[in-house]
Amino acid sequence: MSSTEAIRVGPGFASEFPGAVASSAEVLANVVRTTTELLNEVQRRRAAIAPVSASAFQALAVIEGAGEALPSHVIADRLLVSTASMTSLLDTLERRGFAARRPHPNDRRKILVEITDDGRLVVDQMLPVVHAAATEAFSGLTETERKLLIDVLTRVRGQVSEMAASEPVPPKPRRKPKRA
Repeated sequence: MSSTEAIRVGPGFASEFPGAVASSAEVLANVVRTTTELLNEVQRRRAAIAPVSASAFQALAVIEGAGEALPSHVIADRLLVSTASMTSLLDTLERRGFAARRPHPNDRRKILVEITDDGRLVVDQMLPVVHAAATEAFSGLTETERKLLIDVLTRVRGQVSEMAASEPVPPKPRRKPKRA
């Protein structure tokens, strides 16, 4: 299957997955594939500037964008990662000289994370690459289509937030097709 073909479910989907909606499964598969391919392309372009992971770059961008040092839990919340993952990521950024931890001026139990000049340089070089990739990736859509896509994805994100706040409804069991 080429990257330009839509991912579709097979004709037996409805009988195999009672209660599931085929187009919903197709949307999920296409959103995931598109997101993965776009993130891979952005990372490929960023790697030419500095060999940092996508998470490391995102952490640097969050700190730099805040315009001030941040507690690590705030960075973790904004990146949607655990505090344990954030600690490991900050250890790496600090070792590489891109970020530094310092004591909080008013609460000695807290640590703030600030971006260094080297980290700022990485962000300054990478953000134009990220925005150029986004511009190129969505150049085939009109401004109206891009706004519609944002609206649709925002509605889906709201629905996912509601799902996360409630108990999952058990799906109907799969009916495995008979194989010849």
